Amino acid sequence: ARLLRIDHLLNRSVSGLSGGDRQRVALGRAIIRRPKAFLMDEPLGALDAEFRNLMCQELKGLHDRIEATTVYVTHDQLEAMAMADRIAVMNHGVIEQLGTPSEIYNKPATMYVADFIGSPPMNLLDLPNTLEPGQTEITLPGDGCGTLCCPASTQGVQADNLVLGVRPEHLLPEQNGPLPGEISAVEYMGTTQILTIQTPYGQALSRVRSTHSFGEGQSVRLNFAGQRASLFDKSDGKALPTEVTDG
Repeated sequence: ARLLRIDHLLNRSVSGLSGGDRQRVALGRAIIRRPKAFLMDEPLGALDAEFRNLMCQELKGLHDRIEATTVYVTHDQLEAMAMADRIAVMNHGVIEQLGTPSEIYNKPATMYVADFIGSPPMNLLDLPNTLEPGQTEITLPGDGCGTLCCPASTQGVQADNLVLGVRPEHLLPEQNGPLPGEISAVEYMGTTQILTIQTPYGQALSRVRSTHSFGEGQSVRLNFAGQRASLFDKSDGKALPTEVTDG
């Protein structure tokens, strides 16, 4: 009861409790039995954001103490990333990817996973280029565009099916960056800010420190480290296997 912050409710009838309190009571009834496995279906869904964050920490600590396998269903990706040892990302009943939080985040297996995991999600830029196996550079057509570095893929992609994925924190303004763009919005987040940038190949988001000054309508050039990027085949939505990943 103390763990779940419901010790003041022990003499109350469950029928008179709020939805969030009822969820905590149900959790307590499950925990007290010391089962070998927990099956939890969005147990924190009715709680407010502050208490949900606290309960995430408490449930993670509980799992570590009693060492009971927990299958936990949630639509909150931050909740999943914070609590899970392994995550299964499902789309219409199909497991798109199964892996550790870092694997899911850094190497998404499909465009669906790339767009679902992350806040903001991974940038997905449609490139008109073809890609040959082993190619490590992509020369962008168009005025003002340059050459992008990319991971060496073990399979090629036909023109107009190549999609480049880059996380917002890895796509950064750089004086001589190969990708031109114009800032259309700036969202202040405290220690960081999110720049919405219109590029020749689609809208992109960049997460930068709030100490840097940017404004709407400002022209920028973007760059990223090639090993930080992902490549996808738009025809099936799957990530291209790369020499770094396979090795």
